[in-house]
Amino acid sequence: MPVLRALAIPLLLLAPAAGPSAACAPAAAQSRPEPPRPACQGGRDTVAFGRMLVEYGIATLRYGIGIVLVFLGLVVMALGYLLVLVDLLFCWK
Repeated sequence: MPVLRALAIPLLLLAPAAGPSAACAPAAAQSRPEPPRPACQGGRDTVAFGRMLVEYGIATLRYGIGIVLVFLGLVVMALGYLLVLVDLLFCWK
């Protein structure tokens, strides 16, 4: 047992000389992620969803629910175009 302790002491003295591990590296040395870019495509997706609702509403007009889907689709499309306008104003590159 004393022999193992005598062998372990030099190993313990050499271990810190190797330098800090990657987990202990300072935060400044690590690369920082880029800040997220503003999402400026929400209006187009909303308009596309509104158009899909209108088309589905027209296809189901004979069942009665179609007229509700048409009006809902028109409202969603109007909101989408409003979002496109906001995107043009605030996400100008």
